[in-house]
Amino acid sequence: MKFFAKLLQVISSVLFSVIACSAVALTTEDFSRLPDANRLVLSPDGKKLASIVRLDSGPIHGNAVQVMDLASKKINYALFTDNSKFFLNWIQWKDNTTLLTGAFTPSERETYFIGKRIFFKTRDFHLMIINTETNAVTVPFKKKFLSRYKILPSGLDEVIDPLRNDPDHILMLMPGVDRGFPTDPLVYKVNINTQKESVLHPSESNVYEWGTDQQHNVRVSSGMKDELFSTNVRDVDSDKWRNLWPYKIFSEDRVEPLGFDQDPNVLYIRAYHQKRLAIFKVNLKDSDLKRELVVADPKYDVLGNLIYSPLTRKAIGVSALEEGGTHFFDAELQALQKKINKAIPDNRNYIYSITDDLQKFLVFSTSSTDSGTYYLGQMNPIKLDAIAYRYNKLTPELMSKSERLEYKARDGLTIEAFLTLPNNTGNKKLPTLMFPHGGPIARDNDEFDYWTQFFVNKGYAVLQMNFRGSNGQGIELRNAGLKNWGKEMQDDIEDGARHLIAKGVADPHAIGIVGASYGGYASLMGAVKTPDFYRCAISVNGVSNVYDLVKDNRAFWRSYNVIDEQIGNDNATLKSISPVNFADKIKAPVLLVHGTDDRQVEFKHSYEMRDALQKAKKDVTFVELPSEDHYLLNEANRIETFRAMDKFLNRCMPVKP
Repeated sequence: MKFFAKLLQVISSVLFSVIACSAVALTTEDFSRLPDANRLVLSPDGKKLASIVRLDSGPIHGNAVQVMDLASKKINYALFTDNSKFFLNWIQWKDNTTLLTGAFTPSERETYFIGKRIFFKTRDFHLMIINTETNAVTVPFKKKFLSRYKILPSGLDEVIDPLRNDPDHILMLMPGVDRGFPTDPLVYKVNINTQKESVLHPSESNVYEWGTDQQHNVRVSSGMKDELFSTNVRDVDSDKWRNLWPYKIFSEDRVEPLGFDQDPNVLYIRAYHQKRLAIFKVNLKDSDLKRELVVADPKYDVLGNLIYSPLTRKAIGVSALEEGGTHFFDAELQALQKKINKAIPDNRNYIYSITDDLQKFLVFSTSSTDSGTYYLGQMNPIKLDAIAYRYNKLTPELMSKSERLEYKARDGLTIEAFLTLPNNTGNKKLPTLMFPHGGPIARDNDEFDYWTQFFVNKGYAVLQMNFRGSNGQGIELRNAGLKNWGKEMQDDIEDGARHLIAKGVADPHAIGIVGASYGGYASLMGAVKTPDFYRCAISVNGVSNVYDLVKDNRAFWRSYNVIDEQIGNDNATLKSISPVNFADKIKAPVLLVHGTDDRQVEFKHSYEMRDALQKAKKDVTFVELPSEDHYLLNEANRIETFRAMDKFLNRCMPVKP
């Protein structure tokens, strides 16, 4: 408590101080600092506002969970991290007093499994329970209980139901005490005050996820058996379980349970409709299980989650559509969304965190130039007050607008992309960076991207493309990326650059490629595959050895591994698409940046790539980020990464005045 008292003396809140800006030159550090305010959530009664904020004053640098009393404006910092030992992940109100907080820590384990000694790297996820009246922070389980595990579970934060009307309990998903791997988990009912736990629902073979209905009964599970995924649903009358909608991964038969309606017999699911994911509802009493289409988009997958009325517990909307903000089923909320869209045009406006009396809510509004503005809204009359910017210094008038475009890949496939150009440059023959996203089953759109804005602020044109294998545009584009690393997926990126050259936008002698994670792989593979095309390549936490990536992610106790389906299992092919094996072909200077505690792509990928490039006497710069995971969540490491990219680009592909 003494620490937090000191904290209150030296830190002033970033919340409720929307910064007035002037047209001043932005620095590398302005783009690479952590968000000033993030993940704002209202308490159910609307009296408190919690958020994750950035602290930077004197010796204090990091993130804190901040709780504000909206009436008195009194602020408490309930939890702080310097982002070296653990990282804040999410916050969620359980009730008007209790705030649930998820955090994770990179860790290493040595144990025995099926008679074999194994050493593996993982992330430990923890739940912390904050009493916002006393600032007391507790954990859900006693050490004595956890000591019963042969292998301590890495996932100790999975709350499947906060039981908002029960002040003492939550429901958590955990593996049984005889195992520490998240296979065959069970459901614990945990008393957050006494740390006592009881088994509410036992584990079942081949089930990896459980869910509850709006009456807080365990009613649905997801599982896999014999290479088939399926949904299991418990009948409310007979208590019997039914196995429904089996499908093979990456098939059009996919069905994902989203949640029950207020009616315990109505289940919402996500499934394919005309090659795009859509949301349906199913009456489980219907013997034919007929699907009623609720939300569909002819161009994009519907990937948002259900929104529930806090008053009735009915499903009232979807959290996000690809070309807009929130989508509501309720007529009154649809009208509210239209008014907000009219008040904040050309932005994606997301209404969320609606209070129990339906009178207050939050809006997160963003665009390619708006890093994210949070508004506190109220009904009757409708009113919006801007209360925080996600990045105080990255104000809209200083950013550059992204434009959607399409181009043809060499085999005729249409690729969606987003082009961002520097302001006031004439837009002709610009030095240009290809910026493929990570994943690769992910996607880019015209929402704010601080990497893109950093590069554009330096004077580069930036192209982000949804190459084949990307998510969100239907099953055909996504599946076109299966076992396609380094092949047509790579060509799609190069073809985007050639499109810009043909249009006169890009300077053909100043094309660079930069990316993180899979994007880092694509950068390295681009330098291998077309050594005379790219002037420079930057890989941040990128894959260099696809053979090792697949081998390290295979579960040796399973007969079927999804990664084999996604990337491949032919060792010769995997080695042939691994940049580390072809360092001698690379001509462009290469910048490698990697976190030592990366659990997504192991540090060795960049370490071995550096050695291969040095052995081949190539131009390589290597930056090691200590105690950093995959996501650049430590501010000092993020700043160092952006400084390294700034210096590297200035040397290898400088922007002409």
